[in-house]
Amino acid sequence: MKIFGTGLQRTGTTSLGKSLLALGYNNKDYPAQLFESIDHPVIDEHDSFTDNPIPLLYQELDKRWPGSKFIHTERDEEAWLKSVEWLYTIGKIKFGWEQRPEVTHIHEQIYGTSDFDREVFLVRYRRHNAEVREYFKERPDDLLIFDVTAGDDFTKLCPFLGIDPPEEEFPHWNKTENVFKVLLRRIYKFFFPSA
Repeated sequence: MKIFGTGLQRTGTTSLGKSLLALGYNNKDYPAQLFESIDHPVIDEHDSFTDNPIPLLYQELDKRWPGSKFIHTERDEEAWLKSVEWLYTIGKIKFGWEQRPEVTHIHEQIYGTSDFDREVFLVRYRRHNAEVREYFKERPDDLLIFDVTAGDDFTKLCPFLGIDPPEEEFPHWNKTENVFKVLLRRIYKFFFPSA
């Protein structure tokens, strides 16, 4: 069985990935290799996959790996828009998009643009969430709607996966940072690359 996170970026995909790691799954966050080839060896090297480009590929992945589980992360629209706007400004510096051309290409496939546009992104966010629900409407046991920001945690995730919840707290990762902190981290990494 494979596990695929179908939520768009900034919906708790990193927290979901870290939680799957904590549960013992070999998770691959941001499996960009699958965008170029859905049969890339990375698919056999991991149990679970979160973040882009899975939102573009989930239907094909479902056909290729029947019996898989799908976890759809969502959050409040306004909070998501604010977080995505951060991602396309400060975040692109933090994550070094200028060194990764596939990032722009994936974003263009998801949103139709590589630049933040509030209205375009909101339409695409709503459409994607509706499409995922529609695709799985006859298979409720295969899809879990999961909102990290609303408090969803191991007590909701683990029963869906058929395992017992661990004692540890659910991980919350990749929170928004201000530009000053991001730039300080980059400067530090420049002067202390092995740190």
